[in-house]
Amino acid sequence: MFGQVLNEVTPGYTDKIDMYKVNIEEEPDIATMFGVRGIPHMVFIPKDGNKTSQVGALDTNTLKYYLDGLISK
Repeated sequence: MFGQVLNEVTPGYTDKIDMYKVNIEEEPDIATMFGVRGIPHMVFIPKDGNKTSQVGALDTNTLKYYLDGLISK
């Protein structure tokens, strides 16, 4: 379900934000580095380096809000 939201929203941001999808079963070190304890888990890192994490699925408007916030920083 959240995959559908990502597929709908993220194409509009590909030229503005670098996005990465990580399989935490295949990359457990990355999961540990970012404190992933549940999925979906998103980490937003703006240019200033102050990361924000979001655990759980987001609706379309909320995801756009987070992504627009990254662009404005």
